[in-house]
This record gives sequence, structure tokens and C-alpha cells, in this order.
Amino acid sequence: MRLEKVTVKEGTKVEFSSSELLFLAHSRQPYRGTLYIQFKSVGESFNLLDLKRYITSLRSKTLYAEDIAYEIFKTIDSSIKSKDLGVVVDLTARGGIQQRLSFGFEFEVTPKNRFFQVG
Repeated sequence: MRLEKVTVKEGTKVEFSSSELLFLAHSRQPYRGTLYIQFKSVGESFNLLDLKRYITSLRSKTLYAEDIAYEIFKTIDSSIKSKDLGVVVDLTARGGIQQRLSFGFEFEVTPKNRFFQVG
């Protein structure tokens, strides 16, 4: 799957996060986690609806946990041109073991509070 390219101002630092990451292990058991993406724009980004569809499409993929960050990196890298692209995946604990996987440019993950505020 390719992500639809959109034009943005060059030099924009772009960050995405989603706590809806879900894919299958080879044991057919689900992996759940939070996805963090960061890059610097060279004039391109991708459509958020496509990102949501892509994340949802991973639910039908069977992968080793250690390959998920690379899989996502590869899809983004083949869809847009960017600088310093990095992907971090924090998987929820399975069997009491927590995993953080990353590929590409290393960056510090800053979890953001998720809340809705009016006013």
C-alpha cells in the first residue's frame, strides 16, 4: 500500500502517533502497540486518512514483532521523500515482556496526553 502524497512547506517537522497499532504474530496471537513516526519534510507528507487506512490494514498482516518498525518505515519511505525519517513502535507487554522497536532516524518519543478540550 502506498500513502497518498500531499504538498507541505519544506522543512516542516512532522510527527504522528497512533495507539491503534494491531498486527498478528506468526502464532496468530495479536500484537498491540503505539506507533510514533517523525520526519522532516522536503515538501511532501502524506494524507492522514491514508495513514489511518494503512495502520488498519496491518491487522491482516502476519509479522515478527521485530519487523514491524521496518515494514512501516519501508511503506512511508516508498511513498514520500523526506529527511530523517524514523519509526518507533512500543508494543504492549506479552508474557510480561515489553518491546520497543525502531527503524531509521533515532528520536526521543514524547507521549502526548489524549484528551478532548473545548474552549
